[in-house]
Amino acid sequence: MYVYECVLIYRLLVASLATQSGVFEGPSNALVFTHSVKLLHDGMYRVAGRLTALSLTQGGPGLQCMSEAVYRYWTGLAVSDNLLAVDLVTDVDMRARIEAVGHSALFSDLLAVS
Repeated sequence: MYVYECVLIYRLLVASLATQSGVFEGPSNALVFTHSVKLLHDGMYRVAGRLTALSLTQGGPGLQCMSEAVYRYWTGLAVSDNLLAVDLVTDVDMRARIEAVGHSALFSDLLAVS
């Protein structure tokens, strides 16, 4: 019964880390790290790393909520185009710029994107 309780606690910690800590952003099945100096200063990214490392060293899963594209990039694997979608960009301004570039037909149109 002890193992089951540990697994349950780990799953609750990961769910809390993914949804309430502010360390991640994006869709629940494709999370990416946020950019926050405050969270960095408070050590929240370190907590996320230690929690993941603890799970991996005990033979458990890592953070299965991470973006597959980010995971593949970090581990040196090829990132296929079908994993890269504008919908996964959480910054509204950046998403609008990417969409504008995608719809640009001429170089002069690209210069207008700011």
